[in-house]
Formats: sequence, structure tokens, C-alpha cells
Amino acid sequence: MDKADTTLKLARLRALMKERNVHVYNSHSSEYIAQCDARREFISGFTGSAGCAVVTETSAALATDGRYFNQAAQQLDDSWTLLKQGLQDVPTWQDWTAEQSAGGKVVAVDPTLITASAAKKLFEKILKNGGSKLLPLDENLVDSVWGEDRPARPLLPVKVLSERFAGKSVHTKLCELRAELAKKKSPGFFRHTV
Repeated sequence: MDKADTTLKLARLRALMKERNVHVYNSHSSEYIAQCDARREFISGFTGSAGCAVVTETSAALATDGRYFNQAAQQLDDSWTLLKQGLQDVPTWQDWTAEQSAGGKVVAVDPTLITASAAKKLFEKILKNGGSKLLPLDENLVDSVWGEDRPARPLLPVKVLSERFAGKSVHTKLCELRAELAKKKSPGFFRHTV
């Protein structure tokens, strides 16, 4: 397996970080994504479906679980540190980020791609480690580096599974959801993952 050379991508990302006075940048995404959302793969070269990439002014780390240790070791170039999550004496990505941000450095995230609980945990660790701050950015810096080479968002229609697999029809599920919303006097429902 060839390693992708991420040196230029990291340099471009770090230049954007410097322009915005950001010292650490973290972009999260779901495990099941369209190619246009494969930010971790684009910036690191790691093609596994689970992991977290964190880039600082001088270093970069990819955290993943035991399913992907070998794959990540083969795919990451020398610009990256592999954080083998779950192993003794290996920091979590939040702890590593907090260590890197000590001394009042700014940690930026794309708020559309990090869960509230993950952001809270990261924020608590950052504050505990020296008073740095967590900054939600309006733009995704990895997307800015990717530029025009980023694949287009797929515009295919949603595929409806048959009742044989889904258990109930779409119509039945929507009626049940609407009834529950009415019972709770809720104006709507939002689900960010499927």
C-alpha cells in the first residue's frame, strides 16, 4: 500500500490556520460518508472508515481504533503521528489536542461535524490544560485546501428499502413520527445521522 504524500496539503492547511489565528484544527465526520466528505482521507491519506485527524502548526495526528492500526501505519506518511486509541499510555485524540494547545492556543473545529458531547469533552480538556479556547469556524479549512478538486456532492435520490428489510413502510413510519411529535407538541424532528 502506497503512502500518500500529505506535505503540501498540510502546508496549505497550516497557512489557512495561520491566517485565521488558529493553532490546532480538527475536522470530524461520520463513518459512512460521500466521497466529497472524505476530509480525513484527503488530508491524511488514511482510507479507513473510523478515525480523527488533528493538525497543529507543527504536527499532525491521526487517532483510530484497533481495527485500523496496521492500515493507518501503512498509509500515513512521516508527517503524521498515529494515536492507537485504546492502548495503554496512548493519549486520546482529545488529550493529545489539549496537550498541543497548552499555553492559550486556539483550537478550531467545524461545528457542523462534531457532536455536542465530543465538543464539550474537548473543550473541558482544553480548558483544564491551560486556558486555550475552542473556536467554531464558519468554513471547513480542509474543504478550502481541497478546493476545486473536491468531488461533487452526489445528487442521487434516496433509496427506499422494502418493508421486508425495513419492517414498516415509509408512510407508516412518518405517520408514527408525526403522531409522536403532535403528542409532545413538538414543531419538528431533526436527525443528523442515518
